Amino acid sequence: MPKVLPEYLELRRQQILDAAAACFSRRGFHQTTMQDICGEAELSPGAVYRYFRSKEEIIEGMGEHRQQENAARLAQVMSKGSTVEVFDELLRVFFVERDAQEFLDYCSLTIEFISEAPHSERVQQSLRQTNKAVRDSLIDLVIQSQARGDIDAGLDPEGIARVMIGLYQGFLTQKLIDPDLDVLPYTRAAGALFKGTFWRGERPATPTNAQAVLQH
Repeated sequence: MPKVLPEYLELRRQQILDAAAACFSRRGFHQTTMQDICGEAELSPGAVYRYFRSKEEIIEGMGEHRQQENAARLAQVMSKGSTVEVFDELLRVFFVERDAQEFLDYCSLTIEFISEAPHSERVQQSLRQTNKAVRDSLIDLVIQSQARGDIDAGLDPEGIARVMIGLYQGFLTQKLIDPDLDVLPYTRAAGALFKGTFWRGERPATPTNAQAVLQH
């Protein structure tokens, strides 16, 4: 029997993941069957089940693939010099330079997985690992920027990283609800928040009640 090359196995695996993503985006996780995925991939059930035994395993595979994609994108972004350049690159790579329809499908898929997470421990764990991988990279960025004096060293690096992820996930939700949402004003506002140009009013000499609560 001829030996199957690893490259072929990986291509076939990715073919199934792409087919599942298309099905989940169109019909939702629960409405999609393994037979739907087989049809979309144009593969026999035996061929699909060779790689994935369930929809949950497919989601785990998607999570692993997304981690690899995010790692590659973040490595590219982190190669930039200053903190401001890195922030600009993050906005460009993750928000701006995305194919419109592919991005809407990505939004739909992401929200579908988030909605399923409270009901499936495997899905929740997969999302948690994906978020952690991104969060750890952003924490490293924040720590380096704090060491250079670019970001307030009194702020918690993980808290900043979670806010950055929250801005992205919030955008995905809004984009899914309103496909006509313009990304550029959103990214300009996000950039202003992190570059210190958002607030133009007087800075209070003493902490406000809200600031005092937040400090505790």
